[in-house]
Amino acid sequence: MTRRVLVMFAALALIALGLTFYALHLKRKVARDEQLAAEQQRALAPLTNGPPTPVTLYIASDSDGTLRRTQVNVTLPPERTERDRAVLRALFGEYLQSSSSHPIGADADVRDVYLLGDDTAVVDTNAAFADAHPSGVLAEELTVASIVVTLNANDSKIERVKILVNGQERETLAGHADLRRFYEASNIGQVVKDLQ
Repeated sequence: MTRRVLVMFAALALIALGLTFYALHLKRKVARDEQLAAEQQRALAPLTNGPPTPVTLYIASDSDGTLRRTQVNVTLPPERTERDRAVLRALFGEYLQSSSSHPIGADADVRDVYLLGDDTAVVDTNAAFADAHPSGVLAEELTVASIVVTLNANDSKIERVKILVNGQERETLAGHADLRRFYEASNIGQVVKDLQ
């Protein structure tokens, strides 16, 4: 019986040792992920000089399916489309933080914002935005609503928004949210007001 106890003790010791190495591996991975998120946040910051300007972001929360209004300070470029892009990059930067209540793909970015007249914006995102976005009706609709309402809150002339991926129209964001259509800020804005 003592040999059996020794074998079990040795097996438990090996398991404990393996778990210790696995815990260290996870700790290092979390540290690397946080460092990567911080680097991406810095990469998304606008490359302009000037005083920081308060901008309004509507941050999605997956836990309760709402958009929460918050203000952050962002250095904005003088040109209108570049300002809109900087605002959306600040929004994406919030979602790229490890503590985000609504994570998006790790390399998601806004490539450009185009204006069609005064009231329509076309937001061109990179492929990682759609390819790595979590799938699900609520998650996708919250992301789209967040983009549309944030743009409208910071550039009140923008009433309609369309989202492209790498300059191309895509059928859906990640299988659910329709990216073939224009989204009306007034329709989404009413939903946000109802949730507040």
